[in-house]
Order: sequence, then structure tokens, then C-alpha cells
Amino acid sequence: MTAIEAGQLAGNVIRLVPLTEEHKPELMKLLHHPLIWEYTWRRISSEEEAGQLVEAALANQAAGKEIPYVMVEQPSGRIVGTTRLMHLDRRHRNAEIGCTWISPEYWRTAVNTESKLLLLQYAFEVLGLIRVDFSIVSDNLRSQRAIERIGAALEGVLRKHRITADGTVMDNMLYSIIDEEWPAVKKNLQYLVNEKYK
Repeated sequence: MTAIEAGQLAGNVIRLVPLTEEHKPELMKLLHHPLIWEYTWRRISSEEEAGQLVEAALANQAAGKEIPYVMVEQPSGRIVGTTRLMHLDRRHRNAEIGCTWISPEYWRTAVNTESKLLLLQYAFEVLGLIRVDFSIVSDNLRSQRAIERIGAALEGVLRKHRITADGTVMDNMLYSIIDEEWPAVKKNLQYLVNEKYK
């Protein structure tokens, strides 16, 4: 991990701070909210299960497979969510942005939009990636519309890609942004953040 990767990504609304063990108690409380999991294949029903998600992220971070962050509101310092660069493939210069879970109190604010701006800017302009993926459960139309609004291209459907705890089989929608598209996507994201930040 480079010094840059170890650092924070700062915006106007939030800072993305590298995940550490110290964030676990607050994240366990935040991630226990049932609305967060309504349209996902995961079903988190206890703080203990939420804690296991944090532990898995820390293990993948240590193995160099992921770069997980907590979203910290400016200037309150309150943790409002988490997100990460995952499936990081430096040889083929691609990764996925995923595991983005935000307190429902901050839905439809600039938080998610700015987190995408910060992560994509880091991915394309610092890490030198040429492709970033997004995988969204087919039932989650709200997230699909949001990722389409920022300029990601729908590539297809990963059929029967996830199985929930109750045995429901779900498709995933696969989106991507490639390096040639990044300048236009960046401009659009900056516009969207400014509109929501007003």
C-alpha cells in the first residue's frame, strides 16, 4: 500500500477515511439498520453480523485485495457509511466499487455522489486503472438509476449470481466506466455534487 492509498480522500461533503479496527463499533451500529439491506442479497439482522462484515473488509485490506473506507461527514466528523474499491486487479488495471452502505438518513444527499467522485478520481487518476465495475442486484432499481445517472454503462446481467439467506436466487446488473469515459463522468459527477450540496 502506497502512502497515497493509506491517506484520506477529501471532498466538500465527506472525507473517505481508510477503514481501521477503531471504526468497528460505530459501523456495527450503523450497518444494523434494516433499510440498508432491503434491496441487497445480504440480510444483516444483528450488530454481530455487521461486525463480521467489518472484519472481512479489514482482512481483505490486509491481503491487498480491497481498499475499504468509512464515509465521514464534514465538518461533524460523524461516520455516515462505508464503501470500497474491491476485486483490485493491478495487472489488468481494473477494480469494482462496491459494498457501499450508507445510513438511510443520508440517502438522496450528496454523500453517495461525492463518494463515487472521490473513488473514481482515485481509481483513474492515481491508481491508473482503465476500468471500474459496479454490480447491482436486479431488484435494486434505485441504485441502478443512480449509477446510470452518473454515466456508467450497463453491460449485461449476471444471471442467478447471488443467493440470499432465505434461498432467493437473484440476478446482478453489471455496469462499468472505462478510462476514456472518465473525463465526461467526472464533469457530470462534479455537477451533481454541486447541485445536491447547494
